[in-house]
Amino acid sequence: MSSPLGEAEIRDPRLKTLYAYWKAKAGARRMPARKDLDAIEMKEWLGNLMLLDFPTGRFIEFRYRLEGTNIEAFYDARRTGRGVEAMTAESERKSVLPQWEGVFERGRPAYYESDILSSEGKLARQSKLLLPLSEDGEHVNMILGAIYFRPQFDFEQQSQPRHW
Repeated sequence: MSSPLGEAEIRDPRLKTLYAYWKAKAGARRMPARKDLDAIEMKEWLGNLMLLDFPTGRFIEFRYRLEGTNIEAFYDARRTGRGVEAMTAESERKSVLPQWEGVFERGRPAYYESDILSSEGKLARQSKLLLPLSEDGEHVNMILGAIYFRPQFDFEQQSQPRHW
């Protein structure tokens, strides 16, 4: 399992600009709400975005509200509208769920560079940014994520955990 990296360690320039966008939309608040985000302003990232919704307020009952076309194409699968049941591989659940749960519980962004064996049996070398969203400014009710896939030959060493 990978560990979250801090804001200064976001190496992917696309994710750096997405983080800056999220931070600007939050303003003085801890995190912005979904209604603060504009799909037109986010068009450069749309194919690599995912949006998780927590309709019951419980983490494990999340739903993929949106999954970008580049993510769907990489995995050759569509998870929109589905939840944890879409993760049929134990290895994927062990890698991904703690990443999302940390953002859900703490209400703080996280950046990961990790290798994940998906439920579809594909090795995904990912650079991933997870950004909390909140309607009330305190409790996370959505997570905006962006995933960019790194080349298979990119064997960077993983960092020690650093929290924001």
